[in-house]
Amino acid sequence: MASIDVISANLPILRELRNRIGQHELAERVGVSRRTIARLESGEVADPGVDLIRRIASELGVSLSYLTETRMRAVTLPLPEDICARLESEDAGVILETMIRSARAHG
Repeated sequence: MASIDVISANLPILRELRNRIGQHELAERVGVSRRTIARLESGEVADPGVDLIRRIASELGVSLSYLTETRMRAVTLPLPEDICARLESEDAGVILETMIRSARAHG
């Protein structure tokens, strides 16, 4: 699967995880138009450039490889309140990556 397909699938999920950040707000934070974010999410941008993808990954609190190589799927999962609070923190991306690594190691 091409990186752009993974990026387009992951962006809306990661924006939701990141306190429901909208396309417009993410675009402002990384220095592009909202339309650019929308086009990334729809897979219309063939080569967004490493610099932009790094800025997006950083803003969403995940690693570049996580954004571009690990295809995510949104699921509803009941979690304890304290875990939900941690997933709403600035460290949400790191916490999520750690949870996934742990689940893979014990799966």
